[in-house]
This record gives sequence, structure tokens and C-alpha cells, in this order.
Amino acid sequence: MPVLTKEQYFNRVHEMVGNDTSDKSISFLEDMTDTFNDLEKRSHGNGEDWERKYHELDESWKAKYRHRFLNSDGGNYSPMKEEEKEEVKEVTINDLFTNK
Repeated sequence: MPVLTKEQYFNRVHEMVGNDTSDKSISFLEDMTDTFNDLEKRSHGNGEDWERKYHELDESWKAKYRHRFLNSDGGNYSPMKEEEKEEVKEVTINDLFTNK
């Protein structure tokens, strides 16, 4: 089934209704017009500039990450308290590969 343009859609609706001016036909035309217009509005973001919002959000996240990494202590952060740090034994590469 093809996707119709707005003009094609309303031509098809007109073909179905013809010159019928009954309340049922007029109600049907109103429903089809309102539905199409609402779907068209939603597809365009309800008037929101989503592309602009996307770029603003993207830039804000980039700025947060940049700030986080440029203002860090170089990865030396440790949540340990000073007294806990004294208890930790330093391990070297040789310690990992020698049998004890």
C-alpha cells in the first residue's frame, strides 16, 4: 500500500464521500481532516525544534565530560580514608609473575 501525500489522501477521501452532505459524511470528513493534520503536526515535532534541542543537549553533555576529565586529579581519586591507605601493600609487576 503506498504512502499518500496530503493531496492524494484528501482526493481518496473525497472519492469515498463524493457529494454526500449527510451528517455522517461531514463527520467522517472532519475526523479524517483532523486526524491527518494532527499526524502531520506530530511528525514535525509539534512545533518544537528538535534538531536544535538535540544539538544543545549534545553540546551540554560534551561540556560536562570535558569539564569532568580536564578538572580531575588525573585518575588518582581514591575513596579510601588515609588510615586505610597505609594498610594497602604496594604490588609490583614482578610480584605478579614470581612464585612465592
